[in-house]
Amino acid sequence: MSRRNLPEYGDLVIGTVKTIFDHGVYVDLDEYEDLQAYCHVSEVSSTWVRNIRNVMRIGKKVVGRVMRIKEHQIDISIKRVSDGLKRSKVEDWKRYKTGLTLLEMAAKKKKVNLETARSEVEDLLTDFYGSLYNGFEDALFRGEASFIEAELPEEWATILTSIAKKNLTIPKVNITRDLEIMCWESNGITLIKKALSEAKKAREEIDAEEEELSMSVFTRGSPMYRFKIQARDYELAEELMSKAVENIENCLSDYKTSVKVVEVK
Repeated sequence: MSRRNLPEYGDLVIGTVKTIFDHGVYVDLDEYEDLQAYCHVSEVSSTWVRNIRNVMRIGKKVVGRVMRIKEHQIDISIKRVSDGLKRSKVEDWKRYKTGLTLLEMAAKKKKVNLETARSEVEDLLTDFYGSLYNGFEDALFRGEASFIEAELPEEWATILTSIAKKNLTIPKVNITRDLEIMCWESNGITLIKKALSEAKKAREEIDAEEEELSMSVFTRGSPMYRFKIQARDYELAEELMSKAVENIENCLSDYKTSVKVVEVK
């Protein structure tokens, strides 16, 4: 999100349909104060629109791409935004609104108005983390250091960390992978048990807090073994899975073995 007065060409904007005409709709831009955009009927939908009121209604939330800005007249296209980008934009907007609500709570605790908090906190966090919300989320893992590193004063860091930990939960994703581990040595069972122990050690080799990352290993019946990983994001989960497989392969490298990741259906 941005605190600029105007969006730029190509930006995605989220808004609320305010007025409907036969030739198009006017949309209040939610991210900007007292700013409207116009979407011509030809840019409302990727399919032919016989009656614009069949696809648009007052109060409808829409995501548009800025196509033209001229003397504060903003033209947008709704049809030129894919479903994936639309979902991402809406999610970003929800996160931003949550971040702003948390900042307002912090401002009250520090006894300053919201505009002061935005200038002292939001701008720095947006520059450092890309968004206000990302700063709050990072504080769930690293505490006050998240704000100190963004060059916020210690007083703000303490208040913001407290607000984050009381009002946000650590996000988690889950991945499941099956490993087929074959061993043709006479002591194969012993070797596989040792390899699985090495796999579990991979968690200790990943730099992440306890609440950010966990892994469980189950025997599905030889030669199949299931790995369930819970992490703060998919990148961290995949990093742990890759490290676990690497540890297994290294442990069994001197023996007649086969290690293969099998798709979980």
